[in-house]
Amino acid sequence: MAAFKADDAPRPMGRLGSAYGLKGWIKVQSFASQPEDLFDYSPWYIRRRGGEWREVRVEEFRPHNQVYVAKLDAASTPEEAKSFAGMEIGIRRSSLPPLSDDEIYLQDLIGCEVIGIGEVKLGKVSRIWDQGASPIMEVSPSDRPALGSKNNILIPYVAGPIVTAVDLSARTIRVEWGEDY
Repeated sequence: MAAFKADDAPRPMGRLGSAYGLKGWIKVQSFASQPEDLFDYSPWYIRRRGGEWREVRVEEFRPHNQVYVAKLDAASTPEEAKSFAGMEIGIRRSSLPPLSDDEIYLQDLIGCEVIGIGEVKLGKVSRIWDQGASPIMEVSPSDRPALGSKNNILIPYVAGPIVTAVDLSARTIRVEWGEDY
């Protein structure tokens, strides 16, 4: 288990799937805009959601249907690979390429307060779903006033019409979204 400075902690960039084959290979779901880019980074850090990060290295990888399969140094049998199924894959922030002023890493939105129409605090981003036409912010109601339900809100991350401003230093996101949407 590794200790990281807060600003260099691994950012979730993928997820490990089911075991593949007899030599400890495992399916990999990449969250990178170009899925193969995930394999440009080493080492990887893996964990169960909310758990401690553990360092692993990719020994080999290859495309397989709509996903990739990889051989990790930590798994040499199907049983070992199966024990990693469902784990997040993280990459340290310092390993990621620098961004221009108008770019953000979606994972940096996690923990930001979301402010909707009429300055209503909708909650905090608890998760990003990036598997379709546009990323989806899952907003936790934990900080929302007791006016509505306790269900999470799913808000598409569409810059301009929905997401009007992001201030990472203030940890806020302004959206054209009502509490009752």
